This record gives sequence, C-alpha cells and structure tokens, in this order.
Amino acid sequence: MPSLFFPRRLPQSVRLLALGLLSVLLSVLTQGQGELRTLALDAALPVQWFNSRTEALWGEIGGSLHSRAALEAENAQLRRALAAAQPLLLDRDVLRSENRQLLALLDSFPQAPGRVMAARVIAENFTAGNQIITVDHGRNDGVFTGQAVLATGGVAGQVVTVGTMTSQIALLSDLDSSVPAQSAQNDQPLLVNGTGNPQELQIPFQARNTPLRVGEQLVTSGLGGRYPPGLPIGTIQSIRRNGTQAFADIKVRPAVALGRLNTVLLLWPRNQPRATNTP
Repeated sequence: MPSLFFPRRLPQSVRLLALGLLSVLLSVLTQGQGELRTLALDAALPVQWFNSRTEALWGEIGGSLHSRAALEAENAQLRRALAAAQPLLLDRDVLRSENRQLLALLDSFPQAPGRVMAARVIAENFTAGNQIITVDHGRNDGVFTGQAVLATGGVAGQVVTVGTMTSQIALLSDLDSSVPAQSAQNDQPLLVNGTGNPQELQIPFQARNTPLRVGEQLVTSGLGGRYPPGLPIGTIQSIRRNGTQAFADIKVRPAVALGRLNTVLLLWPRNQPRATNTP
C-alpha cells in the first residue's frame, strides 16, 4: 500500500515524529479558526489512533511475556514436585505388592504348622542349575540352615546359607533340591526333585505303570523332619511313558510361583525352638 505522506525509505519512527510535529503546528496555526482547527483535528486522527494502538500492543506483549514466564515457572515447579513424588509412588506400589503377598501367605496357611516370620526377598540368583533367593533375615533373627521356607500356595524351599542379617534359600526348583512327598490321595512315598526351571519339578523313579494320575495334588510327607507333613508342593501336570525307558517321565507344576517371590515365610516347626544368639 503506498504511503500517504512520505516515501517508504524513511523509517517509521521518522514519519511518526514528522506527523506529530505537523499536528502540533496545525494546532498552533489554527488557534481561533474553527474550520482550520477541525481540519487539524482530522489530520491528527491517524497519529492519535496509531499511538493508542502502539500502547495497547506493547501492553499485550508485556502481558503475554509475563504469562509465559509464569507458566514456565509453574511448569518447572510441577516437574520438581513430580520428580520428588515418584520415589514415594514407587515405594507405595512396592508396599502394596508386598501387602498383597503377605495377605495371600496368611490365607494359604490359616493354621501355620509352627512359628513363622515374614522375610523380604532382596536378591535372586536364577541360573541353569541354581535357584537361589536372598532374604533380609539371618542369624540375628534365629534363622538356621535347613529351615523350611513357605510362600503363597505351599512350600518354597529351604535355607542353605545363613549370614548375620541375611540368608540364602534354595528353591524347590534348584537342581540339588529333593523333597520327600506323597500324593494327597494316598500314602505312596515319592520324591519331588528340582529341574532348574522355576515352573517345573519332577518325580523320579516311578515305574511306567505308576498309579499316579495327571492332576493329583502332592504334599510333603514329613519324612526326614525337615518339612512338616501335609504342606502343598504341586500338581502333576504330565506323565510320559516311553516304551524304551524303565521309569515314567512325570512333571509337576509347583504350588508356589517360584520365579515371582517378594515375600516368604520362615518356619519354626512346633517341636523346633527358635534359635537364639550366643555371645
């Protein structure tokens, strides 16, 4: 759009100043002359309008900058609050999970076969052969080697190493684990061995014509005195009879989710007093 009074090469500030001086000059020259004064007012109108719009624009820009700064400060504050709250939220989730497991543990053993103590799992060592977990209780709490360990659903394993404040537990799935057992339907003695897989156990030395059936529940027999009798071990999930093998291949699904333990119960049988520390 072409300029009304000045060529475009002049800066806007110069043109504005010239229009302002022209407005003042017209105002002085038209003192007492009504028509000229009216003309001067009309000529000054663009300058006044431009000035008012400039002030309004600067006000809007200042308000926008202030609002943006306030929003950025609020956003930074919210980010700091969220960062501070995340560990608390994580701890809360962990505590909820542990509480659920503890309640499930108590439901699994409404009448525990002795004194029990809850222990938190603080480390795991799952390899092809070893199925070891570490808990936050040790010799100071009366834990002893060979102590039976329970979890939600039944037997989890036994204590194999005891430290001052921590202990290591070999799960039923450990390759060195072997638990005297029997079917819940009869008194036939069995052994349930670990396979190195936390989702699978096995029954060795059963003839191909074994009377065991898929779906049978297995419990501890109490032989050897390590585990009280009647504690759940698992369920027979498959029986394979190979014509070239003398024994059946029997797989057992553990009653305990051995690969997902957060809390366990250390068991002191009724005839086993809790160990005490010696100075």
